[in-house]
Amino acid sequence: MAENEQQMIQRLLAPLASGLDGAMGLLDDAALLTPPEGCEFVVTMDTLIDGGHFLFDGTPQCAAQVARKALAVNVSDLAAKAADPFAYFLSIALPAGHEAWLEGFVSGLQTAQLDWHLWLAGGDTVATQGRFTITITAIGTVPNGRMIRRSTARVGDDLYVTGTIGDAVAGLSLLQGSEDRKRSWRKRLGEVSTARLLERSRTPTPRVKLIPALRRYANAALDISDGLALDASRLASASGLAAEIDGAKLPLSEPIRSLIQSADLSLADVVSGGDDYEVLAAVEPQNAHAFEEMAKAAGQSVSKIGRLSQGSGLTFYGVNGETVALKKLGWDHLSPSSSQAE
Repeated sequence: MAENEQQMIQRLLAPLASGLDGAMGLLDDAALLTPPEGCEFVVTMDTLIDGGHFLFDGTPQCAAQVARKALAVNVSDLAAKAADPFAYFLSIALPAGHEAWLEGFVSGLQTAQLDWHLWLAGGDTVATQGRFTITITAIGTVPNGRMIRRSTARVGDDLYVTGTIGDAVAGLSLLQGSEDRKRSWRKRLGEVSTARLLERSRTPTPRVKLIPALRRYANAALDISDGLALDASRLASASGLAAEIDGAKLPLSEPIRSLIQSADLSLADVVSGGDDYEVLAAVEPQNAHAFEEMAKAAGQSVSKIGRLSQGSGLTFYGVNGETVALKKLGWDHLSPSSSQAE
């Protein structure tokens, strides 16, 4: 006999709430949450839809990857706000046949929440005749008044980015590309590098290691979800400033350098591609060295890629210092053709 919704919740989802008293074992209609003393909550929410934000093949393994990505993109937002992960709410619209892979989805959530130290607090489950859809509302904690905003950068701040840029968009291009492209890229890059690009597209890694350095030194920050160029312009605009990005200073992995060299990708593709989920931070020049050292001590690489100045808009310089006109800045969810550069 097939289990009902409540039985499924108690068997699969309730264990994900076991470390959070306020979740009450998912037996109530709401959670009762209190931030640690001297802290306040930071709340964020993201929705992911099959075919738009992930490519789902209906297997338990893929379901686990999807679960991890859904939680990762929310934790990435918290990390950029210098908020420690605390709890999350999950709403899922399940298509027919979910019984075959739902346990894989839950196992992916379980592994991810243990990695990033947060617990399920509640949510909702519904059936759908449409696409598999996941909405997560994540809650983090920061000391009172210490959330890092995107609108508080200052003139002269250096722009720093974590990790490497462009791996995720290359991975997506590989996933969606022709068989000829897949063979060509595997031959050029090798199996290990190809797998790395695919992993970056499927399962981003929130930069939680940077949280202490952000709290101490960042004037402003956000996570890069819709493309470095677009998100840098958003940070600058919110702060009433102009942004400059130096293409010669972009942190690029060896596979991306190889693809640019072979003209399979361009720098414009790299800065306008989405799903990097790196952190972009504005840091005063006098604090730059200390910020770099604190990030390094935490095991997080950071690279200085530009600066903020008076004015408006985004200027992108190529590797030889020339100004590059970007045809698009990044991905706009309401404009599938992407956001156009001004």
